[in-house]
Amino acid sequence: MDLRQAASCLDGGSAAIFSEKDFLSRARNNFDGGVNNVVYGVTDWEAVQRKIVDVFGDAETERQDDLVVVRPGDLFYKTRYTFCDLVEIIYRLRDPDGCPWDRAQTNESIRQNIVEEAYELVEAIDLGDVEKMREESGDVLLQGLFTAIIADSDGKFSVGDVVTELCKKLVGRHTHIFGPDKATDAESALYFWEKAKAKEKHQSSVKDIIESVPTTFGALMRANKVAKIIKKTGFDFPTMEEAVEKLYEEVEEFVQADEVHKESEAGDILFSAVNVLRMAKIDPEIALNGTTNRFIRRFYHVIERAKESGRAVEDLTLEEMEAFYQEAKQFEKK
Repeated sequence: MDLRQAASCLDGGSAAIFSEKDFLSRARNNFDGGVNNVVYGVTDWEAVQRKIVDVFGDAETERQDDLVVVRPGDLFYKTRYTFCDLVEIIYRLRDPDGCPWDRAQTNESIRQNIVEEAYELVEAIDLGDVEKMREESGDVLLQGLFTAIIADSDGKFSVGDVVTELCKKLVGRHTHIFGPDKATDAESALYFWEKAKAKEKHQSSVKDIIESVPTTFGALMRANKVAKIIKKTGFDFPTMEEAVEKLYEEVEEFVQADEVHKESEAGDILFSAVNVLRMAKIDPEIALNGTTNRFIRRFYHVIERAKESGRAVEDLTLEEMEAFYQEAKQFEKK
């Protein structure tokens, strides 16, 4: 069956039309479940049917000769969804008769949600929890789309604009893939990315790049980012040992400082610690979160040991707390 015959089977509906080869080789995420999907020239019906189930779930299909039409199912009762379905559902939630909460949100009101979802995804990755990673990846995706759809309702930009700009950025900054540059390793690939980014952003100086670092970053994250940028000018410790010495120096200055200068000296300690970790290729944000999590787990052990002795944790002496805390550390090592 040729394409003209295929089109005649659609009763005037819009469609995406694929040869069997293209349909089977196309990535699962690159289909639109909101239109008819037509596969022609089919010879391996079992392979095509498996792909249909994988992509569209239990969608309605119609087979004619060497052609199969996959018709879009009810948007709200599918067993498998596509990116386009997700966008459509979010728009539906924002309709005049949609969800009152979703309709009330603005780009400003969901800012904290965006931050929280990003942190929850990072936590899932740290835990190695695949199921949670899948869920939280969806929540992060939702926040990006929700932001664009709210902006669209305000006449600012659309989801299509976001996707277009992202694709242009990926192509434009990967000059070692889509351009003349050649990257031999991750470091050189990052160099070409940053070079293309600076050109795109019209950043002609180190000052321009530093000023592009968001002030909304967490303090550790911002310090690490700024230090990495300035390092490229050559203004850096020659060795990690010297960076460590600077850290000790800042601690001593903090100890000696009067109350007026304690806070600024405390900041110097943290910035020096960030420099040491940067030179060791350790992300300070991740490192500190890991330590906080370990501290919490160990203190939970202290609480449990207090319960075993019939007391509240507040009733333990400092020496008893420390003994139970060290006990928890030993359990971790085992």
